Amino acid sequence: MGWLYPFRPRPWADIAAEFRQIAAARPAYDHMAEVVDSVLDSGAPLLGTTSLGDLIVVDRPVPRAPWGAVVVTGPWSRRVVMVPGWVRVEHVGTGGEVAERPVAEAVPLFWRFVAGTFGVVPAAHVS
Repeated sequence: MGWLYPFRPRPWADIAAEFRQIAAARPAYDHMAEVVDSVLDSGAPLLGTTSLGDLIVVDRPVPRAPWGAVVVTGPWSRRVVMVPGWVRVEHVGTGGEVAERPVAEAVPLFWRFVAGTFGVVPAAHVS
């Protein structure tokens, strides 16, 4: 199981700028910008894109369809209704998992999913 359309990655700097701009107007998006900043700071070999206010992350190389992803759902996602002040992170694909937590837990929750799905951890956490 997974998405059947091609994955089109975007530069992380562009994604970061997009979420910072949204967060400046809508502070409920601060945690989304923090997740993207953590990817930029990590040096992890991940690819990302956005869709309807959500962050979609895959491992390198660019996957062929069908592909799975870690998705961080934005506060005003068109895919799911979110509880204000909470974040939803999910593994979309075979054996998918979903977790919803307070936004203060967004970055560690994201990395838990990335580590479990792709085996990738931020360089700062490698022993």
